[in-house]
Amino acid sequence: LKLAIDYAIDGPLTNARWELRYIADHAHKRHVIDLGKTDVSPLAAGEHNFTRSVSDFGVSGLKKSVVMNVGLFLAVLFDGDEEVIQVSMVTQVMEKDGTIMRLVLNPLE
Repeated sequence: LKLAIDYAIDGPLTNARWELRYIADHAHKRHVIDLGKTDVSPLAAGEHNFTRSVSDFGVSGLKKSVVMNVGLFLAVLFDGDEEVIQVSMVTQVMEKDGTIMRLVLNPLE
């Protein structure tokens, strides 16, 4: 998965970082998988771009019934411990010709 987010902030962020997570919900349990985070750095007010590649959603330890379900991919911008914005993308997993494919729905379309 290649993710690119263009965004603007009104004021500076002194301890900005992005965190990526995948949530796989099952009827009996929610699995939250940490997909990484950026280093903390200051961001000036204005326009910015965040890009990241995620090659593995870390679901190999989950049952196929959990993986083959609707999930949620999150990109969250923090300033210190405060959440600034969360971009949520619904995912649908399907199997086609023996290959498992993950469709990530664009939240802006």
